[in-house]
Amino acid sequence: MARIVVTSAAYLGDVAPFVPAANELARRGHDVTFLAPKGFHRYLTGERFVVDTYPLDFSSTAMHADPEHERLMRHPWRNQVRLLPYWMRKAFLDDPNGLRDGLLRAFTGADVVVTHPTVGSVSVPVAQHLGVPVVVGQLFPMMVPTAAHTMPLGSRSRNLGAVLNRGSWAAMRAMTAVAMNDRAVNAMRTGLGRPRLRGAGFASWLEAERAVMLVSAHYYGETPADWPVNLTWGGFSMWSGPSSQALAPEVDAFVAAGDAPVLVTLGTSAATGAGERFAAIARGLDALGLRSLHLVADERNLAPLAGRDGVFVFAPMAAVVARCRVAVVSGALGAFSTALLHGVPVVVVPQIFDQLWHGRRIQDLGVGRMAFTPNGVVKAVARIEADSGYRERARALAARMAGENGAVALADAVQSLVA
Repeated sequence: MARIVVTSAAYLGDVAPFVPAANELARRGHDVTFLAPKGFHRYLTGERFVVDTYPLDFSSTAMHADPEHERLMRHPWRNQVRLLPYWMRKAFLDDPNGLRDGLLRAFTGADVVVTHPTVGSVSVPVAQHLGVPVVVGQLFPMMVPTAAHTMPLGSRSRNLGAVLNRGSWAAMRAMTAVAMNDRAVNAMRTGLGRPRLRGAGFASWLEAERAVMLVSAHYYGETPADWPVNLTWGGFSMWSGPSSQALAPEVDAFVAAGDAPVLVTLGTSAATGAGERFAAIARGLDALGLRSLHLVADERNLAPLAGRDGVFVFAPMAAVVARCRVAVVSGALGAFSTALLHGVPVVVVPQIFDQLWHGRRIQDLGVGRMAFTPNGVVKAVARIEADSGYRERARALAARMAGENGAVALADAVQSLVA
């Protein structure tokens, strides 16, 4: 039996893919601790592992209680450059010494550390200072440097030739060096006896002994020949939801009471201030003659939907999505991958950069549409309803992905280091 520490933070879509792997490692008999911000503890209670506290509350719950975050997320595209330093403050800079000491405490005695790639900017150097090997669960295929294409430019990664492609990744490192405060991260790194690293917030994960892509290769497409040798494909890692929160009878009853509904859930990155958007989407779907199931993530979003059936704060998405005709999601990895694994076409309503890339990718694959406004969502649903090809392609993609299991692949990578 080995001692494994798993750590992730930010939004639920950043944390959820690591839960099945932590459960799988515990099932195999390992002593597993999940180090998560306290805002996520309510989701993780009742799983197979022990829950410990990430030293800073870098969670969606805490961020949505912060007026600065709410101001930035009301116009996320306009504020992308401001969001990077905001997230770095919440992950590290609000208390760098406390964060370092907390990670040192949590990782001491561990045999392997498993980490989110961005949290890796602090977790990787702390673990390696202690001589503990690291496995990264990589969630962002569009952010792996390669000469095959540029960093994401808008919603696409373009091929401008090897020289310009490499130049774009160098620019990405330079940008993140400023936005994610290389000076402070490298002060911690050198204090731990680790070398300085340019663009540490972007590139620290590349130092890990192993990395597993928690995205399907069938979804992503051709693998660039120069991807890091420590990176292997795993497939999507789907979490069925908190063990402590089973599907409520009233949710089951609503879904069963008529035609398959449209599922609308905008993720924890858009959990507050979204009530009017939910209501506008609901009215538009009513006009199409479609029932809709709304999972609004925050009680503050309920008021604009007062009096409607099919409105709930939460339900395990995996328990309902296969019974829905279309899933309207933010583009967070957990939500849209759950829909695609069940063969359900999606409408992606992106909030931040990686979700924009996924929105374009699902359009390129013909398994869904991207939309930015409630009216755009309704039009996208209508287009999917009018063309059975979306559902057929979504089911075909689900069949190709059926043999993949990112959680098992991540657990296997951990076990290879233990062995």
